[in-house]
Amino acid sequence: MIRFTEKNANGFYSVPAADHEKAIQRLGAFEDAYDSLLSSQEQIPAELADLRLQGKDKTATYKEMVAQKLINNNIAIFFERHGLK
Repeated sequence: MIRFTEKNANGFYSVPAADHEKAIQRLGAFEDAYDSLLSSQEQIPAELADLRLQGKDKTATYKEMVAQKLINNNIAIFFERHGLK
């Protein structure tokens, strides 16, 4: 990955003037992806509940959704460990 930020001795980040627009675009893309991850985490439990009510808690779809919920949770935890919330 090409980095647009530079970390100084105090631990603060800066972006060279020539890369401001690229850095802003990447930050925006990250924020969109993170919002999508959190939105998915909010939707999955309701979908799982619907499947359970339909007696479809043994289906491949149900199991895939449970797996996706766990994956999303691990990704969110990873970001939180790195100070990204």
